[in-house]
Amino acid sequence: MKISSLIITSIFAAATGVIAGTLFAPGKGSKTRNRIAKKGSEYKDYIIDNFNEIADSVSHPFENLEDQTIRLGEKAITKAKKIKADALEKVTNEIH
Repeated sequence: MKISSLIITSIFAAATGVIAGTLFAPGKGSKTRNRIAKKGSEYKDYIIDNFNEIADSVSHPFENLEDQTIRLGEKAITKAKKIKADALEKVTNEIH
């Protein structure tokens, strides 16, 4: 499931729960509003926490990939310098 689908589904489920709670609430209006506000805050916190977890789990492989790319680039530069030095030495030896 895509991250955007998960987030949209979570928001939709939270909104549906709030609406259903409002329609079927047996208590006074002020108590119902307080409960809705509290639940809304809980859902918001839940979505933010899960979003951060998902974002972290997605970003870690890219951090590792970045490190590997840097190491590979450094290795390629070192190898290129060695090849250049070897070629320069061969050309110098053939001239003399």
